[in-house]
Amino acid sequence: METIQKLAETQASDVRGASSTTYGLEPIQYLKEIVDGAKTQLFFTNFVTEITAPAGVHDVILPKRTVYEGASMTYDTTERIGSDITWTTLDNLTSVIATPAPVISGYALSNFSLRTNAVNLLKVARDELSYSIGNRVDSAIAVALGDATVASNSVRGAQTLYGGDATSAATLEAGDVITTDLVAKAARYLKDTRMYYRASGAYGTETLSAVAKNPWSNDNSEPFVLFISPAQEETFRKDSQFVNAAEYGSNKVVMNGEIGEYLGIKVVVTTNCEQTAASATAPDGTTAAVACTRCIMMKAKRAAALVWGQKPEIKVFDYPTRDQTRISLVCAYAIKVTQDDAIVFVDLALV
Repeated sequence: METIQKLAETQASDVRGASSTTYGLEPIQYLKEIVDGAKTQLFFTNFVTEITAPAGVHDVILPKRTVYEGASMTYDTTERIGSDITWTTLDNLTSVIATPAPVISGYALSNFSLRTNAVNLLKVARDELSYSIGNRVDSAIAVALGDATVASNSVRGAQTLYGGDATSAATLEAGDVITTDLVAKAARYLKDTRMYYRASGAYGTETLSAVAKNPWSNDNSEPFVLFISPAQEETFRKDSQFVNAAEYGSNKVVMNGEIGEYLGIKVVVTTNCEQTAASATAPDGTTAAVACTRCIMMKAKRAAALVWGQKPEIKVFDYPTRDQTRISLVCAYAIKVTQDDAIVFVDLALV
């Protein structure tokens, strides 16, 4: 169940701004346009499958093919005389269950505050709610992708790369940052049918898995996307190999937040990549030796799905028993990883 935030009354003292000393004959001008704070840009949502469930539905079942049979298909290569054909069992279909959970938030504004304030408080509240739910969903997608099932010798899952010669967040050192070689390697891991896992579990020496994975392709409709934080953007901006390769022609469609393409992979900068302080538990489950981040390369639309049970709805209504006007946001959603092997983690030091 998602967290349900309780409405707290907003009084005049909460929205009156800084105090000032005035004199009756010295004119004052109050500007009604707010100097806005900076918003986190929302980009993960653009690259997952988005589904809206109809009213009356509690769960959404997402059917999926785990992997094409390929070499596992049974073929008879001799003439059948007096014996049956050998049939292949169709057992590579499964499903993911998404149960959208409610998320509720809002503001309770005293009518006195609304009457006596120079700013349109209802518009401010509406903007806050709209941005907040967008950022909440985008951040949740980043965490869900980062928590995908990790590849093992028997499980098809997300593969993990580290900066430098590290084999876990516990062995990352300052300077183990993003490189163009890591981008090329992560893309190869998405494309290949061979899968590598960390022999010690979520970390350790890379070892070839006994399980084959899906050979994902990088195409225009569902491209490979690499999500990085501003720290990795700085590294790339100083790398002539990346800068020269990431220049676009005039007819190239550029997604929001995209700083370029490298080897045909969209590179998107977002502050919603998971980050870990030194000595805290990193996404790979180890104790981070230095401040680090989990960047993600994924196959767009195949790696995860955002399922809306109810899309965000904002309502404004009177609450006369407390002389308030309330503004609420109600929605319900679930985020599910659909193809774990369509994800490669790239864990890096922040400096």
